[in-house]
Amino acid sequence: MRKDVLIIGGGATGAGIVRDLALRGVECALLEMGDYCHGASGGNHGLLHSGGRYAVTDPPSAMECAKENAILRRTAPFCIEGTDGLFVSLPGDDPSFADPFLKGCKGSGVPAEELTAKEALSAEPGLSAEALRCIAVQDGSIDPFALVQANVDSAREAGAMVRNHCRVTDMVLEGGMVVRVKALDRRSGEILTIVPEIVINAAGAWAPQVAAMAGCEVAMGLDQGSMLVADGRLCGHVVNRLRPPSDGDITVPNHTATVLGTTSRPAASPEDVAPSRNDMELLLRETSAMLPALRHCRVVRAYGGVRPLPGRGGRGASRTFSLITDERAGNLLSVVGGKLTTYRLMAERVSDQVCNALGVRAGCRTRTEPLGPPVDEAGGSVTLARLRRKYGFKATTVSLADQRMLCSCEQVLRAEAQMVLAGPDALALSDVMRRTRAGMGYCQGLDCALSLQELMMEAGGTEPLASLTEFLEERERGQALASGDQLRQEVLRRHVLQGVYGLGERE
Repeated sequence: MRKDVLIIGGGATGAGIVRDLALRGVECALLEMGDYCHGASGGNHGLLHSGGRYAVTDPPSAMECAKENAILRRTAPFCIEGTDGLFVSLPGDDPSFADPFLKGCKGSGVPAEELTAKEALSAEPGLSAEALRCIAVQDGSIDPFALVQANVDSAREAGAMVRNHCRVTDMVLEGGMVVRVKALDRRSGEILTIVPEIVINAAGAWAPQVAAMAGCEVAMGLDQGSMLVADGRLCGHVVNRLRPPSDGDITVPNHTATVLGTTSRPAASPEDVAPSRNDMELLLRETSAMLPALRHCRVVRAYGGVRPLPGRGGRGASRTFSLITDERAGNLLSVVGGKLTTYRLMAERVSDQVCNALGVRAGCRTRTEPLGPPVDEAGGSVTLARLRRKYGFKATTVSLADQRMLCSCEQVLRAEAQMVLAGPDALALSDVMRRTRAGMGYCQGLDCALSLQELMMEAGGTEPLASLTEFLEERERGQALASGDQLRQEVLRRHVLQGVYGLGERE
């Protein structure tokens, strides 16, 4: 099939590009080898950056974050919680850092206001009483899975072809141009052949491998970051350490949990995501200095992601993004770096360049066109309001006639899973989890995994036992560092699933 543009990679950047181009009337397709948010877009702490984190060390990134933060609050409010944020200095921190921080915020257009310790404790009662200086910013929490799915749905409505679980396997070059791209569709086993005018490499940490298919190189550093999920919301604001970006200096209230992050070390490969025991201890030690209640929290999951950064990566690497071309494949454009908060801007810049090459004169619409309804849209029940926060415009397609609960931890209805399974994207149980949050809660799937498998068997089209095993193994990886009550729960979970039901048994 012929397409003006083929996008490879279904994270936030790729999904943003396919939506932007489709809204401009460009004939385009997107292929993702796994599920959307397979890489860094799903392996982060869900922070909507105000820009404050980079105000001193990386002003261009701070400016980009500040502008995109405001745009996303207008266009994608359904998947954002406007928690706001606090930057807090503690004894032992450099007391002089607050002044250049405030100056950097002002110079980068990041709204920031210093609070007294009393004002900060009133706004965030769990804050350490030892807090010295506190600065309020406009951080928030964002659901990356809901954000990316909304971009995919919008792109399809505008005429784009978007497929997950579809791995690019080969590129054919003629005269220094990519003329054919082959991909394996995991659902059908079909080999797709696409003839594109332009290929956009938005594969994140896998971008060098994609570029290599066309004989090109992409200079990139891979940086692993570990995060912990603490049970319950232990803060109302995003809380940051008021110091240069370092390990263990962010806590993000997100849905029913608090995410503690993050660390930074070189990654050997895109799959090198596993947190270590040292990571866990460091994150708990550093974040609990800001929020003492975290010393007694129950960690229900540890996970990691690999950040694709320009150059060699690391803390010192800029969080802005780069567009890379290579004369060995003149119609291949690779996009590297950036952040979840700036995904839309990255997509706009890429789309501008692509449309200029194609002679398309249509302008960008994603700055103003909404991805979902306002969170306070009038009418409907409490249940419908909750569904709007997860599914945006698709919330009304969930049947409220069936109020049976699938996942009690996350209050997921069976009807939500049925809606997802009726769509084109859910091939595995984990795909349903990312869209509904079933299995993401306190019990990590013990209560809902078998019920979810039953629904998949009713829907048909997949191998449910293999999908269930894959799901359970993925949940187990997040428990590798479990201790205390959480470890006891994990032992019970494995006994029930393996000892009683014979699932997930090892040879």
